Amino acid sequence: MDALRAAANAGDARAMSDLGATYAVGGEDVEQSWSEAFRWFTAASEAGSALATMNLAGCYREGNGCAKDEARAVACYRAVAEDAANPEPDAMEVLGEIYSDGACGVERDLAEAARWFSRGAAAGSVECSYRRGVCLATGAGLALDYPAAVAAFTAAANAGHAGAALDLGHCLMNGLGAAPDADLA
Repeated sequence: MDALRAAANAGDARAMSDLGATYAVGGEDVEQSWSEAFRWFTAASEAGSALATMNLAGCYREGNGCAKDEARAVACYRAVAEDAANPEPDAMEVLGEIYSDGACGVERDLAEAARWFSRGAAAGSVECSYRRGVCLATGAGLALDYPAAVAAFTAAANAGHAGAALDLGHCLMNGLGAAPDADLA
């Protein structure tokens, strides 16, 4: 713990983020403290840690260690999702969920949700691939396109996503986007 604290105090972004996470949950001879977690997440975020920025967004979203500020939470998620050098697929997933649900003070916008799920899928997120498939299979924010939905479900199912496997089976059983195949379904 002393080494982590020393590295964090020396400005190591990863160490600052890890120290913030330690304060968030407590343990390793550290009493749980959201105010300390928030302080370290802020420092690590300012030092360039995407993970810390995601955790900082969670603090703003829930009001942990700071005043609840959903607009700042969305701004944090957007900052790491749109980082040109290293876009964060997890932030894209969260933004898709926020727009899909109309959460965090944003108006529900299924097209914007689908755009974030599509970006996340392209960046390698299995969950975003699945959620993009749902958008394509239901016409929620994207044009109804069963063959593209089957492709998205297949990609996510092959990566172990149970919901995608179930929806792929439904498509195959009913011949939606692929020839009916009860055995494969």
